Amino acid sequence: MDAERYTVEELSTVTGHTVRNIRYYTTLGLLPAPEKQGRIAVYGADHRARLELITSLQEHGFTLEAIGRYLERRGTGATVEDLAMQRAMITSWTSESPDDVQARIGRELLKLGLPRDALAAAHDATTRHMTALAEELDGIVRTQIVDVFARTAHSTEEAERFEKGLPRLRDLTVEAVVVAFQGAVNRLISRSLERVR
Repeated sequence: MDAERYTVEELSTVTGHTVRNIRYYTTLGLLPAPEKQGRIAVYGADHRARLELITSLQEHGFTLEAIGRYLERRGTGATVEDLAMQRAMITSWTSESPDDVQARIGRELLKLGLPRDALAAAHDATTRHMTALAEELDGIVRTQIVDVFARTAHSTEEAERFEKGLPRLRDLTVEAVVVAFQGAVNRLISRSLERVR
């Protein structure tokens, strides 16, 4: 086992999960069974990383069943670094929940007197296109950045720097999406102006 070693109580303290939940997650298969040293169950860095990932997934509204499927797809061979990268990739992009943001935007648009049907249609179009874009960009990041990084040897410092750089990648992605949308709108306006000349 690795240098990080915890009793169930210590693991509970460092992760914020109760002892009862840690044991429950083990019975569900979300956590591997701890190593036994005599009568003491010993947990390691993998358990801590999995619990941190579980926390992030729960914060995104995943049920335990969905978390189980997510972890199952990742396989049992995921390293602590892999789990940390997965957690960094799914960390929320905003402190406000997306549903709350959408509701706030909807209220503000209604105050402008816009028809509800138009707002619903715009919301559906935005959701449809953003979902497709998010899936495509996620595939690119996973296959061309994260997987490539994971297949090569790196020092602990390089792995930590990579993990810490992922939030900046998210910021830059959001900025790029906004700029691309602005560019598309500007091109549409230009084409419309050309037609009326």
